Amino acid sequence: MSIQSHEPSGSVLETQEGHRRALEALVAGHRRRFDWYDALIDAGDRRQGTRLADLPIIDERVLLEHYYTATHDQLPGAHAFQTSGTSSGRRKTILYSDADDAAYCAQRAQLFASFLNDVPRGSVAVSDVGTGHAAASAHTIFRQIGLDPHEIDFRRPIEEHIELLNRTQPAVLFTMPVILERLLACGDELDIHPRKVIVVGDVAPENWRRHVATELGIEADDVLDIVGSIEIGAIAWHCAETGLYHFHDHILPEAVEPGELFPECAGALSADQGLLLLTSLAREYFPAVRYATNDVVKGLRRMQWQGRTIFVCEQFQGRFAGEVKHGERLSSYDICTAVNEAFPGCMFEVIEDSGVEIRIVTPRVTPEQQAQIADFLMAANPDIGDMVRSGLTRPIAVSAISPEALRASRGKRVFHGESSA
Repeated sequence: MSIQSHEPSGSVLETQEGHRRALEALVAGHRRRFDWYDALIDAGDRRQGTRLADLPIIDERVLLEHYYTATHDQLPGAHAFQTSGTSSGRRKTILYSDADDAAYCAQRAQLFASFLNDVPRGSVAVSDVGTGHAAASAHTIFRQIGLDPHEIDFRRPIEEHIELLNRTQPAVLFTMPVILERLLACGDELDIHPRKVIVVGDVAPENWRRHVATELGIEADDVLDIVGSIEIGAIAWHCAETGLYHFHDHILPEAVEPGELFPECAGALSADQGLLLLTSLAREYFPAVRYATNDVVKGLRRMQWQGRTIFVCEQFQGRFAGEVKHGERLSSYDICTAVNEAFPGCMFEVIEDSGVEIRIVTPRVTPEQQAQIADFLMAANPDIGDMVRSGLTRPIAVSAISPEALRASRGKRVFHGESSA
């Protein structure tokens, strides 16, 4: 593959003394806060302050063992956020310090203020973004940039979302693609005319953004796609000027060959693709050093823009392995467990085209079997259950297919993030 770790000679990290020192301080801080990370560094005989590519990758296996379900008594004043789905059957807990919260709000506020510069101060901004850190911080961010913030509890029925939106008439709507699709499907019941839309949480390809803009009577450039995760915080956003995704300045991204994380999948991607690793220079209570997101990115590189060297990529192409998105995270572990209970030994795959569809190699799927799988997944992932029951996301689909219809190789199960991005 031509995309490797983006740390070698000429990188932002090596050519800017400030970044080098920031990386050294970041690693030293995580070694003090997390005994297991200190041991991981020592076990690899890695020197503090070495190149980014010399540091260990922090993947889900490491985090499940040491972080996601740990008590973290050593981290004072931590704010805990939870997300669905771990192989232990327990929800993941991700922690933020006061400094983490402040940095995230500042990063998003700067971006939002630039994007919304022609929206008058005092205008209504409605956030409808599910759960997690993005939802919890939206009110603060919009207030910081002079807007009048309102929120909708994602657990409420879709009719209540429409009522609040119609009543408040937001100039700015901050939501998730899957929620916006459900709102637009309500037709004339929804009567809003936002000037700007910001979406987060799912792949939002260019043709999707154009369609949404047309439906709302705005320009495609008035729809901003931002990328973030509860582990990292603010990651990137789509720049209408360059047509690329720009990474926030605190992010050092890498794209690595799949074989570095999944040896059995070596060579599975094309030369201009890679699996995304992220290092955040602004994250304190999460070990964000070469964190493996399991996202596939295309065309990751450095470029000069407005007199600065920045990291950009052409596309975020969806998840490679481990999890799919259905409003909130749905782990492959839970999917495998549910399918194997209802259809023991059957091949299956998961497609994310316009919602999650579990396609099973079987002559037929009965209504009882569909309900069994859906009920299991919604019980294992309560946030998803609430969003499905409220009508914000489509029901989890289960269908029967022939072996020839599998999109994946029969040699291994693949969770597709199909996208026309």
